[in-house]
Order: sequence, then structure tokens, then C-alpha cells
Amino acid sequence: MRIVALLCAAPLAGCIDSAQPILTDAQPLLGDRLHLQFYSVRDDGAHEPMEATFVWRGDRYAATRTTAKGAGIGDFTLHAFEGPDLIVQTVRPNKPTEYAIARKLATATYLVVAIDETYADDATRRSFCSTAPAIACRVATPEAVMAFARATAAKPLASGGLAVILADD
Repeated sequence: MRIVALLCAAPLAGCIDSAQPILTDAQPLLGDRLHLQFYSVRDDGAHEPMEATFVWRGDRYAATRTTAKGAGIGDFTLHAFEGPDLIVQTVRPNKPTEYAIARKLATATYLVVAIDETYADDATRRSFCSTAPAIACRVATPEAVMAFARATAAKPLASGGLAVILADD
């Protein structure tokens, strides 16, 4: 989702990514069709609304319609994590795969927060992050994604992106 890309664009952000998708157990966890409204959450408010419709294509949610501001929203997969939390894996051609936690706040409402390497301890970063220049933390295994997701989920999640599932008219 573009929301993940926006979250990772902040200077010195510690977002993890991978050269290709590494979570392979995707299911249509939120149904076969999603009509979503996205917001960037900062400064005690929701900003920059974008809308997109996605359909399940057998292995991922693919965008079928977006608002002009939502141009560039990529495909994504969802993976069960802990409790009501989900892991979002973005899939965009010729771009690194990025990861986020979608924390369920209420029915049809999720706070989406990029999985951040800086929340993990030094041993986890040494074990799972690549050392390539200009890459905050490139991961290569599902275990790495889960380790960083657990570290991120353990922190108070207060900012990021808001994703609201709209009724599909």
C-alpha cells in the first residue's frame, strides 16, 4: 500500500524491506474485495485522504481503482500476526517489498505502522539486517520479518497511516 511507502519515506526511518516478497502464506483475510480510505496520521489529525479499491487475485490484493491522490498504490498481501494485528507486505514492480503492521482499532479501522528495525535490539539487527549501503535493513527470511514485527508491535503505536474499510456500493 502506498501508506507503507509514505511511512518509510521519512528521513532516517528504520523501515525494513526485502528484495522480493518473502511472506508466502497470503489469504484474503479481509474479503475478496476491499474499498479502502487511507489517511496519513500526524500532528493530532488525519491528513491526505486517498481512496482505492482492491480485489483478491489469488495471491495478493491488486488495486483496481484509485483516486488521483492514490496513484501509485501497489498490490499487497496480508498475513495473520498476533491477536488482531496483521502484517502488510507491499508488492510493487521494480521496488523493494516493504512491511507494516496493521493494528485493528475498531471494526473496519486499522492503524498501519511501518515495521521499524530501530525497535529491535542490536543482536536482532546484526542477525537479520543486510549491510548494503543505503539500505536501512534489508531482510531475507520470514523469521526476520516476524522478529522485527514483534519488536515494533511491542512499542506504543500512535502514528502512521489509517486504513478504513468502506462499504462497497
